Amino acid sequence: MTDFDQLKSIEARARTVRELLDKAKYAIDFYQREYGWQERQVRELIDDLTGKFLDYYESGHVRAQVENYGHYFLGSVVLSHQKMGPGSNLFLTTCSLLYQQIEKVP
Repeated sequence: MTDFDQLKSIEARARTVRELLDKAKYAIDFYQREYGWQERQVRELIDDLTGKFLDYYESGHVRAQVENYGHYFLGSVVLSHQKMGPGSNLFLTTCSLLYQQIEKVP
């Protein structure tokens, strides 16, 4: 398979945020726009995630039960072996920062 053939191939897979971020390194091309999310966008993401979590939450659930809660579709993230698609850097950067903070919670 040539490099050109690989460029024509697109693979779509559902991933968890942990799978996207755990031990991964991403590069952002110099021409990508600067990080532009404001507090409003971050709050909206957190509110959406919280709402989905509360749809399933029951007092007394342990982490193993929480891991089986329903999925929340965060949107498409375009990745290649060489770069991220437009807009993906903002999303992944925000998720990375949230993930780091959540991991600190006992």
